[in-house]
Amino acid sequence: MRRISLLVLGIALLGACSESTTTGTMNPQDALASASRAAASENQDLATLHAATARFHRFEVAKDAQYTFLFMNMCMVDDSQQKLGGMGYHYVNTGLLDGHVDVANPEALLYEPEGNGQLRLVAVEYVIPADQWHADTLPRLFGQQLKLNAFNLYALHVWAWENNPSGIYANWNPRVNCDNAP
Repeated sequence: MRRISLLVLGIALLGACSESTTTGTMNPQDALASASRAAASENQDLATLHAATARFHRFEVAKDAQYTFLFMNMCMVDDSQQKLGGMGYHYVNTGLLDGHVDVANPEALLYEPEGNGQLRLVAVEYVIPADQWHADTLPRLFGQQLKLNAFNLYALHVWAWENNPSGIYANWNPRVNCDNAP
């Protein structure tokens, strides 16, 4: 019992000794170390995502894994005046739509239609229905906040398979289009 008490006291003292905890600011070395840890964590998550979804380059494999619900039944492009790009087709595994997200199991796979009639995997989307999110803070993944969209879903796009000049977590990709959609 005494060892446990000393351990708890030691942990409390260690936490109290941290400059960032006591002052609310962080010295430059700690800030750099924190940023490095965040980048390493994001890179590890992206590696996990790539490893988990590489098999879905073959659309038949995605269908076998229950990515069968075609969201909105259309190939999506930004029709606004800005013409921000496209998203492609969203194939959703409805069995994954719940109150949490997992890096290795995105709720949706995004495919761009190609001229030869094939679908090319370009991105994934993580989704939480708003009515299933009960925490006080917004959901996060890859160090990013999921954003509530017009469909009442918290969502985050990750352009893991097509470079996006607008950013890896942007909604639209100017390099993706629906020109070859039937």
